[in-house]
Amino acid sequence: MADDLKNNEFGAFDYHRDMSKDKPKENIFSGILKVIGNRYFDLGFIFTVFGIVIFFMTASLQFSDYQNTISVASKGVSRQMTVNAPRGDIYDRNGILLASSSSYNVIYIANAGLDDATLNSECLELSYLFEDYNCTTVSSLDEYLKVNIGETTTYEFLKDEEDIKLWQTDSNLFALEDFAEGIIVTYSDRYVKTDPEVFFLYLRRKFDVDTSYSVDEAYRIIRLRYQIFKDNWMFQKGTPVEIASDCSDELISLVTEQNYHYAGIVTGKEYTRTYSPWALYACHVLGYVGQISQESFAQLQDFGYLSTDMVGKSGVEAQMERYLHGNSGIMAYNIWTQDGEEGAFFPSEYGVPATPGATVNLTIDSRLQEVGTTALKDYIAEAQAAEARDPKGYKTASSGAFVMMNVNTGAVLAMGSYPNYDPNDFILANYDDPQAKEQVKYYLGIDEYEDITAEDLPLWNRAIMSMYAPGSTFKPITALAALEENVITPANTWIRCESPIDIGGWIFRCLEYRYSGHGPLNLDSAMATSCNIYFMRLGVMTGIDYISRMAIKFGLGVKSGIDIPGEISGVVASRETKRLLHESEYDRTWFPANTAQSSIGQFDNCFTILQLCRYTAAVATNKLVTPYVIDNVVASDGSILYRGGSEPVDIGISDSSIDAVRRAMRCVVTGTSRWRSTAQTQFIGFPIEVVCKTGTAETGYEEIRKEYSNGLFICYAPKDDPEVAIALVVERGEWGASTVIIAQKLLAAYFNTNTNIQAPIISSYPVNGDVLDSITPTAG
Repeated sequence: MADDLKNNEFGAFDYHRDMSKDKPKENIFSGILKVIGNRYFDLGFIFTVFGIVIFFMTASLQFSDYQNTISVASKGVSRQMTVNAPRGDIYDRNGILLASSSSYNVIYIANAGLDDATLNSECLELSYLFEDYNCTTVSSLDEYLKVNIGETTTYEFLKDEEDIKLWQTDSNLFALEDFAEGIIVTYSDRYVKTDPEVFFLYLRRKFDVDTSYSVDEAYRIIRLRYQIFKDNWMFQKGTPVEIASDCSDELISLVTEQNYHYAGIVTGKEYTRTYSPWALYACHVLGYVGQISQESFAQLQDFGYLSTDMVGKSGVEAQMERYLHGNSGIMAYNIWTQDGEEGAFFPSEYGVPATPGATVNLTIDSRLQEVGTTALKDYIAEAQAAEARDPKGYKTASSGAFVMMNVNTGAVLAMGSYPNYDPNDFILANYDDPQAKEQVKYYLGIDEYEDITAEDLPLWNRAIMSMYAPGSTFKPITALAALEENVITPANTWIRCESPIDIGGWIFRCLEYRYSGHGPLNLDSAMATSCNIYFMRLGVMTGIDYISRMAIKFGLGVKSGIDIPGEISGVVASRETKRLLHESEYDRTWFPANTAQSSIGQFDNCFTILQLCRYTAAVATNKLVTPYVIDNVVASDGSILYRGGSEPVDIGISDSSIDAVRRAMRCVVTGTSRWRSTAQTQFIGFPIEVVCKTGTAETGYEEIRKEYSNGLFICYAPKDDPEVAIALVVERGEWGASTVIIAQKLLAAYFNTNTNIQAPIISSYPVNGDVLDSITPTAG
């Protein structure tokens, strides 16, 4: 049986037998047919074909030219667009809203592959639709050309000829050529058209607006076609172009429900910055927003900014730009092409939502801002009303600034500058509000406003961007330097006021007693009467080097580090400063008379109002704070992104020295047993114990320009356990004592004191020894 199996042709154990010798040979075609007939090959082939088809379809979607993705035969096209994030809100310390973002509906048009005739027809229908629903047609053509439709149609350019030529020759727009003399320009050639009607005909031809349309209809079409044309590169690449804003919800519903009818129409939301009425009082702290500049865009585009974005231009809006801006999102959108209602529609739930900007909370108290700004404005108005009655005919108060801060933390409770501005004007001007546009011209000093703006500087934050001679408000620094160097001691501060007096070859006079002087004064009486001769002599005895160091120790002449842009450092009078400011060797030489002037806050001393407030707070606490206006920044999820403020730094003045100066400054309010003080009348009956110093600082222009000196005032309160410090200036304010009323109103508001505060009538000039008299050199 085994032999039979071995001999069998199909034997199971016949491993080495050459079967090919017994089989007929196969040709190549029969082999291919055998492979094709294999079921495993068939399945593999089907999967391979499907894979190749899917690959090429995906590649086509990813890499083909945009126009190739749209065809007349297509039924619906799904794309994506960038959506802007709402800018973050800004609140004051009490939760009062200062700045926010308001949403509004917009309508875009995307490239749906329509021919000119179809697109023009749709633009005309949309134009009437926008008008019927009272929304704003967006067309940049309105900046250049206007067609007045009436019994007689007229055409006009809205810019001068030079601007029109630049517009028409722009290589990214019309790229027309400037014509040579003698050339007759027509609407069909490539030359600049200086006749608005000819240019209108040129546009009509360019956009292939049929002659069957009336002039009014053609103008409606051209306005929208120009907007598309202006952003043509983006339009061709699939980015929708905004053509209407402030659209009602009803209109949005209409075009959404009939999206198959309005080919290429997309709806969405945009945001505009809105400032509350409280923002007017804090405008210089808050700042404003405007169109991003090319320079800023180059710096910020890597963070997702677009060339059309609005960004902070000043104040907190600029300082916290990256927090406030938020992050743009991606929204899927659908458009219909010419197959209309019967086409398939793609879902649009996909995308990345925009992340709103963070919320910024300030240390500012809006109520104090209103009180301070109103008080400053009223003071200036009353001074200007009295100017007409001034027999000297001097120019009086015109502008000023104030700062109020927490002495223990440096939190700025109020910071104002006048003249001020309304940040809403910059927003409304973008919407062609005529009054807002005029106001912005004034703010920026454009055209006829150049001279008045140069004087008013409404955008200028005088509290941190202007520096002023401190006048007599500097005298506590001189006293501190003298006390710390033991030139005087708290127990013995007597110096004789003699008038006239020769200091280093210069003659100085006491302003109250020009021919005798006050006689012997201690520090309390000298501070109360603001005696220049006392502090001049004290300063010369102490030395300019010690006085300069003390000023810097209290933060004068150096940037405070406040968290808003624009702060300047100011100048401290010193030997080095004089060398830097002058060229000749003689002018660089320091003289005793220079020390005398510097000791009473004149000569080269110039500080910001913020620095004066910081220094006043330091007198109150013996610590130097870093001022700040940004309390914290909160993300949309509630997490804290930033906290403002820092620990104060000990100044290290001995208790005996600083107590002596505090007591002397309190005498400015109370007077002494013998001498009345410069602010005694103003604080009669005031319920809060105030420690202060008045100052009237010469500008050097009093006689040249026939104008008054600057009035300054510094204070802290209460006397015991101080809470707040104030510094203020009124340019051409006549004298510091009269400006006290501004600080009184701020203090009354802070301490919730209902006090009937009225400005005292000051009839003498100067009030006391609050200004520097003319300096007369001795003969030879």
